[in-house]
Amino acid sequence: MLPVIEEDYSSLPRGYPKICGYEAKWDPESPYAGITSIPADLSEEARRFLVASCLKLFGRLGCRDYARFDWRIDSNGTPRLLEVNPNPGWCWDGHLAKMAGIAEKTYAEMLGMILKAAEDRIFGDNGK
Repeated sequence: MLPVIEEDYSSLPRGYPKICGYEAKWDPESPYAGITSIPADLSEEARRFLVASCLKLFGRLGCRDYARFDWRIDSNGTPRLLEVNPNPGWCWDGHLAKMAGIAEKTYAEMLGMILKAAEDRIFGDNGK
């Protein structure tokens, strides 16, 4: 399990919607280009709920090897599932890589973790 992250919108000019869309990911001239990912500021109870929910959903939805779950916290503090990414991008600057970096894993280590999960699923512990 990689760390839970959130987007830091503090560099976004006032009045812009706090959405991490195309502009944040691909347009270096956009006001959204300064958005960064940081460890999520959550209570331990909320973190445990999200981790348990992700693990349960991973199995129930038939995800394999790796996945990313995107959540939003509503104004009452209730986590709401936005989407499930059963095959999130492997790009070196994507959210999965940012999560790995926060966990002090290199990009290569992150890819190794994904490949190891697939190997274990296919070959079991005897795949070595």
